[in-house]
Amino acid sequence: MKRIIYLLIFFSLGCSDGDYILGNCYVSPNPNIICTEEANPVCACNNLVYVNSCEAEKAGNLHYKLTDLNVGEECSY
Repeated sequence: MKRIIYLLIFFSLGCSDGDYILGNCYVSPNPNIICTEEANPVCACNNLVYVNSCEAEKAGNLHYKLTDLNVGEECSY
């Protein structure tokens, strides 16, 4: 039974699309995303503030929330 579980885990990890998910928070950054300069700060799940949600996603963050903090500051997601 353990072998079957290990094989399922092995094959499911081998079938990814190249993004590395770290605790359902982060994937590989995508520098090809084009974002506007709209200032609508968000606290991302890596505990950094980004100028807007697009910039957070461009940096690879999957989750974020609105904040009143300044860009580049640490926040608590």
